[in-house]
Amino acid sequence: MSSVPSIENLTAAAWPRLGAVGYERVEGEDASLELRFRFAALQVGFWLGWASIVVVLVGLVVDVSAQHRWLLIVATLAAAAGNTVAMVIPWREWLATRRGSILLDLWCGGLIAFVALLVVEAGSNFALLLFLAVPFIAVVQIGRRRGLWLVVSGATCAVVAALLPFSAGATAMRLSLVAAAVIVALVLSRTIRREAAAHKRAAERADLERTLSREANHRIKNDLQAAADLLLLGRPDGSDAAAFDDTAARLRSIATVHRLLTEAEDRVDGGSLIRSITATAPVPVVVDADEINFDAATAQKLGIIANELVTNALRHGAAPIVVQLHGGEQTRLRVEDGGAGGERTAGFGLALVERMAEHGLGGRFELRSLGGDGGMRAEVVFPAAP
Repeated sequence: MSSVPSIENLTAAAWPRLGAVGYERVEGEDASLELRFRFAALQVGFWLGWASIVVVLVGLVVDVSAQHRWLLIVATLAAAAGNTVAMVIPWREWLATRRGSILLDLWCGGLIAFVALLVVEAGSNFALLLFLAVPFIAVVQIGRRRGLWLVVSGATCAVVAALLPFSAGATAMRLSLVAAAVIVALVLSRTIRREAAAHKRAAERADLERTLSREANHRIKNDLQAAADLLLLGRPDGSDAAAFDDTAARLRSIATVHRLLTEAEDRVDGGSLIRSITATAPVPVVVDADEINFDAATAQKLGIIANELVTNALRHGAAPIVVQLHGGEQTRLRVEDGGAGGERTAGFGLALVERMAEHGLGGRFELRSLGGDGGMRAEVVFPAAP
């Protein structure tokens, strides 16, 4: 029988199939995450743009005293048309290309020009749009383009402030607030990107660990089955054969747990476990099991107990044999057979069940006669699985 593989061997074996996820492609994945974040920011920008356009139109319609009001309404409608066009551009595919960068530059330039026109022609009330426009530009642009557009935005704000009759203090305060809004937006976006990258790396590590766990369970299952087969190859004839058969069955019950763990990762369905153990019984065994999931350690103990109780029923009892597994505040495993009642010799198998039920599962084991037409009931009760 081959030895149980170490985690180093498992890692080496699984590495070619995993493609070094989370190690060799970190830079590419970070770039992809950055693109997704910018795309999400653009989508938010679409709806903020529509909200701003509606507010501007309402303000221009209400304020009949605004200079060049119709010119500003036309400019706002043009901005609405530009926002509509921006919404249909395939940014997800184009954002990382030169074409996407140029279109984004055009959008940022048009946005700054539109807000500056509103502030100069319609008054300082529209200066609040700068608190949306400039932070938005700072978030969707990256690298040198971000620095360039922040300089352009700052210069535009300075020119607009010079054209309006504001005091130096009011101008400085407005510029400082816009700069603070930009800094807050950049800090928040950086924090969100870092958190998203951390969650992505954690998910990849968890996926790697699940893959290694499946690989381990698959190998352990094969080793246990091989050990059971080798044990039966040396099986003697006569009364000594029963010990070999029992030990091989115990090994196979544990192998069944690892097979189910391979299929269901970290939890084992109790019904599937019981059915797998009773599938090779020489007589039909009725299984009535609730949907209860167990962790690996509990499933191993439950599998050994079920194997011993079914083996005892087959050896000392008679059909019909019924296995029940029910949950609730306590989990109950019950094996009933139609054999003769009375005392049965407590051999190694039942002693193993009692010890595993009490010390392994923190429960109790009971074997009693059903009376009447005969039959025996073996029952293990233990606290419900968390």
